[in-house]
Amino acid sequence: MPNAYSVFIGDVALDEYYKSDYWPTIKDKALVDALPAIPGGMIANAACVSAALGMNVKFLAALNSGAITRFLLDDLEKSGVDTSLVVFDDTLADSKTMIFLVGNEHTVMIPRLGLEYIELTRDKLDILANAQYIYTTPSEIATLHCADMGSEEIIDYCRSKGAKLVYDVDVDYIQDGSEDRYKQLDILFFNEVGFDRYRGTLDQRAAADRLLGYGLELIIVTLAEKGCVVYSKGETIHSPAFEVEIVDVTGAGDTFCSSFLFALSLDKGIKYAAEFANAAASICVSRLGARAGAVSRQEIERIMRL
Repeated sequence: MPNAYSVFIGDVALDEYYKSDYWPTIKDKALVDALPAIPGGMIANAACVSAALGMNVKFLAALNSGAITRFLLDDLEKSGVDTSLVVFDDTLADSKTMIFLVGNEHTVMIPRLGLEYIELTRDKLDILANAQYIYTTPSEIATLHCADMGSEEIIDYCRSKGAKLVYDVDVDYIQDGSEDRYKQLDILFFNEVGFDRYRGTLDQRAAADRLLGYGLELIIVTLAEKGCVVYSKGETIHSPAFEVEIVDVTGAGDTFCSSFLFALSLDKGIKYAAEFANAAASICVSRLGARAGAVSRQEIERIMRL
């Protein structure tokens, strides 16, 4: 699609890494080694991966105007991400994330910034509405306002203009039991834990069919070292992971989701998109840092041919 772009709405953060031999229990103590801090943030990671693949990417968030924010935004710009949609609010805390590495797993602590809402101008709203994809989470998009329009009205307006709404609910699955927000959605990414929480006693296909019945096009469930499964109407596609030595799984989900969207935009089919995303995620986990998956299409396709 000529001049197509996508808008990524959500977090960017300074990832502070710590490595420990074990995870302490309550009231316990553990020595940790501090590793270099690296720019991260779930949505920002996905934006950088998409930009590395050649997508035209715009990033929207609310941040303070301090030194850490400037560092993070400069890094996004160097990665090819347009940050002109960012809204500044100096009542917000610095955006940081603490990541603890123990063996092949990681635990992430995300401080709340105190963000209540993001006020959009009409110009910024129209930029959203003309996007190919809007990639975000339920809690992030719920902060958007524009004049007398709340987030639900903004979603309906953007989708009526042709923008496809994409949720990554890795750590932000809808917990209140309401199904309404799934009815304003086009593509949904779960990790395995989130999908199991969503489906409850339903089997996987039945849960996917319920979501697809709301009008969603695709449900994608990532399964870590087992790859992924993609549900569409009448079809279930299982795609295995690529075997690699794991260094750091931080950002693997972000890499997978954004790579899947990029591959889907190539019109090579769902199976290709799933395999492409699995290959991208394998590159990410084999290196340190949440942005390790920000590589070229050629590098990912080379992994696919091995």
